[in-house]
Order: sequence, then C-alpha cells, then structure tokens
Amino acid sequence: MIIMSTILLSLIDMGIYASILIMLTIGFTLTYLVARIPNFAHGTFAVIGMYVTFTVVRIFHLNPYIALPTAFLIVGALEVLLYLTVISPLKKLGVGPIALTLSTIALQFILYGAVNIYADYLQDAYHTYTRFFILAEADFRFLGLQGVFWVSLILGVSTVALLHVFLTKTKFGISMRATVENPDLAEALGANVEFLSMFSWFLTGGIAGMAGALTPLWFQGHPIFGRYIIISIFAASMLGGISSIYGAILGGLIMGCIETLGITTLSLALGPWVPGYRLLITLSIFALVLIFMPRGITGFIEDVREGRIKLFKR
Repeated sequence: MIIMSTILLSLIDMGIYASILIMLTIGFTLTYLVARIPNFAHGTFAVIGMYVTFTVVRIFHLNPYIALPTAFLIVGALEVLLYLTVISPLKKLGVGPIALTLSTIALQFILYGAVNIYADYLQDAYHTYTRFFILAEADFRFLGLQGVFWVSLILGVSTVALLHVFLTKTKFGISMRATVENPDLAEALGANVEFLSMFSWFLTGGIAGMAGALTPLWFQGHPIFGRYIIISIFAASMLGGISSIYGAILGGLIMGCIETLGITTLSLALGPWVPGYRLLITLSIFALVLIFMPRGITGFIEDVREGRIKLFKR
C-alpha cells in the first residue's frame, strides 16, 4: 500500500515537474537560438516568478494563480532589461560567445543576491518565513488532486501548442524564426532584427516566470532553486538538441520523467537518502549525451535521415 501511494505521488510529481521543465527548457533553447549563447541566469529568472507567487499569497493574500500573468510580465520585462543593458551592448562591441556566456553566469549571481535581499526584506517587514516554503495550502483541489497538477499540464501543453502556431502560422513568428536562422538575411529583407530579438527575450522570460510561479505550489521554494534547476534545464536542452525548439520540448519531457521516476525507483530500492543525490541522475544523463549523442536527439535523427549515421549495415 505504501509502495502504491509512493508510485502515485511520483506520477503526480512527474507530471508537474516535467511540465515546468519543458517550459523552462523551451525558453533556454530559444534564448540560445537568438543570442547563440546559453543563458545561465535563466533558472534564477524562474526564482523571481516563484517569489511573485510568494508575494501574491503570503503578502497580499490573493489567489496564487494571479501570479501567473504577473510573473509573465515582470520576468519578461527583466529579461528585456538584461538584453538591452548587457547582451546587446556586448554583442555590438564584438565580444565573443565565451565572454557573453560568462556575463550570464555573473548575472545569475547578481540576481541571486537581489532575490535574497528581497526575501530578507519580506521576512523583516512581514515576519514570515521566506525560505524553504511551500504554498500548497493556497491551492485548490480538483478530482482529489491539487490544482497545480492540472494547471501545470494545461499550461505546458498550451505553451507548446501556442508557440508552434506562433512560429509557423503568424507573420511575426515566421519573421522571428528567420531572425534566429539567419539574422543578416532577415535584416536585408526588412525585418527589425533588434526588436525581434528583444521580443524573443521577453517571451522566454515570461515563460520562465510562469514556470517559476507554479513551482512553490508543489515544490519547496528557496532563492538557491535557480542554481540547481539550471543544471536540469541545460541537460534537457542538450538531450533534446540545443538548436531545436521541438528538441527542447522532447528533452524537457524525457528529463523530467527520468529524474522523477529514477529517484522514486532508487529510493524504494536503496532508501530515503537517495533524493539528496538527485542531480547525479541529471549529470549522468548529461555526460552520456555529450559522449554518445552530442547534437541531442533531434540532431541524431537528422544525421540518420541524411545518411551521416547508419543504424543498420547491409
């Protein structure tokens, strides 16, 4: 009976975590495609969304789902600010990708410090714990399950569907794809590359904000969450194929399922100490991908289709 309840809880956990990880991986991959650098501050932007929910619930005593559009706008605006004040000026100065990547790591620490300052302020001003918190008590229940399970699934599927329609069916989305694939050609054809790049950062930030806003309704909230989740985001992006949005969706789904089910299986077999080493599963998959499939699943499929890799020898 205990094993069955553990497995059921693990499946619920998997659905929520995979949905959140898919949204975060989509944003990370899209940023990479636009700027040609991995944004290692992406996980900390999700933490900002997390604290938007904390503020809505614990400070203003409102419905936690009000935080979703609020986090989308706030975090999206912050990502645009990051692009305008750091990434775009450095690119105009001719700074290389390594220096740009290092700048996002530096920004991660700056944002981490800012979130800690905000958490300390709330704790002093409102006498409430602002670390290691879970806001499950503010959630609703439907069919015996917490609302975040249903909302995360709906939001994850909706994000994937709407992004597909936006990038393939709208003129603006097609222009953004053209900018991603060949910015010089897109600019020569009349596209406003700077605005399209800025919008893509706003979009990725908004999605990260919504994912982060859902997190404390099920998982434990803390400023350091972003420094852990970015490892899973990066690994999921590499697994799916860092140069493909659809690869990001696939990678986020697979990584989310493997992490959750892997920890549950190992915990049942070895004991309750296993979850503390959860990142070992992520890092192991990451290492295997780099060794055997460096272009990810989508890159591997592309190589098979074009005959660079033969699965069967005649």
